[in-house]
Order: sequence, then C-alpha cells, then structure tokens
Amino acid sequence: FLPTVDDAIVTLIAERSPGFLAGEAAIADAVRDLAQHHVRAWRGVQSALRRMIDRFDPAAIEEELKSSSAIGTVLSGGRRARLWELYQKRHREIAQSAESSFLGEIGADFRDAYEEE
Repeated sequence: FLPTVDDAIVTLIAERSPGFLAGEAAIADAVRDLAQHHVRAWRGVQSALRRMIDRFDPAAIEEELKSSSAIGTVLSGGRRARLWELYQKRHREIAQSAESSFLGEIGADFRDAYEEE
C-alpha cells in the first residue's frame, strides 16, 4: 500500500526497491488477488443464500413440526396453522439476527464460505 497515486506510479516504473515487487509482477499479483476475491465473494453469496433457502425449506419446517408435541399442534389450530407459525418464527429469528449484527447469520455464512480454501 502506498499513500498517494504518485508514490504508486513511481514505485511501478522505478527500479525495484526492497519490499516491493517489480511493476509487471505487482500488477499481475493485484489482478490475481482481485480474481480470487471475486470468486470468494461469489461463493460466499451463494453459500449464504443457499443456507437461507434451506432454512425456509418446507420439509425442514415440517420436520420441526414433527418434533413438537402432537397436542400442541391440535390446540394451536391444526397442522397448517402450526406450520405457518413455525415459518413466521424462523423469519423473525433471521430478521432479528440481521438487526443485531451485520447481516446476522447470513454474514457469518458468507464469511465462512469466503475464507474457505
């Protein structure tokens, strides 16, 4: 990192100094870093979106319903009503998580996928 554009240009065209790559090598290194960042960012977005979609998977919500008591399902208005309540609860949890920290669980999923080699 150099503080000014002028410093960066001088470093690129000047003879190699200790601690800096030669101009062409520095540019190639920067392009490679940007390409890796692009791939990692895309992978992070895909992973975060996949996890979000999975959390709203009807089969997952039905599985959660199966683990709750049968009497609770009957008393709360039936199976469809209980599924809707579980969906609302899941949405509320994700929304609250996003408000309490930067992008909540989605941000953590993005970070984990981005840092994955």
